[in-house]
Amino acid sequence: MNEIDNDGIEGRGKRPVFLTVLCVLSFIYMGFGLLAGLGGVVSGPSSSEEMQRAKVDMAKQIGELKKQGMDSWVPTMQKIGRMVEQMNDNHYLSTFLNLIFTLLGIYAVFLMMKGAKLGFHLYIIHSILAIVGVYFYVSAANIPTFVIIVNLTISGVFIFMYSRNLKWMR
Repeated sequence: MNEIDNDGIEGRGKRPVFLTVLCVLSFIYMGFGLLAGLGGVVSGPSSSEEMQRAKVDMAKQIGELKKQGMDSWVPTMQKIGRMVEQMNDNHYLSTFLNLIFTLLGIYAVFLMMKGAKLGFHLYIIHSILAIVGVYFYVSAANIPTFVIIVNLTISGVFIFMYSRNLKWMR
């Protein structure tokens, strides 16, 4: 008789190598996110002097863009500057939400690594929250469209790659 271990992995074969690679990549990325979030809790928001220096640096970058004739990027850079300012104003809320979303993602990847299909669904929720979470503490007018498009693309690619392993999960 074919015995199945507690995780149910023996009955469906070994974990696909592609799934293992995806999980390791996700753990590394989310691990850095977790460390950054914990560092943000410890360090607190930037001081007014640091924010002033950041504004001066942003003004210099905008000046460089104008000199190079890349005027179309100026509004985007201005939005990024305002977004950074709002994120700093809401530092603890943004840090707390990002930590929660990251922990959800780590748990989702852990479940997928163990072969639980629930992990895939939680990963989709994590991806959506990670993208729209910024709207909880930054005005939509200050979020550059390309930031959302890049995040949607990366999340979509990873969701698609994880979906290729759903037949192995239960």
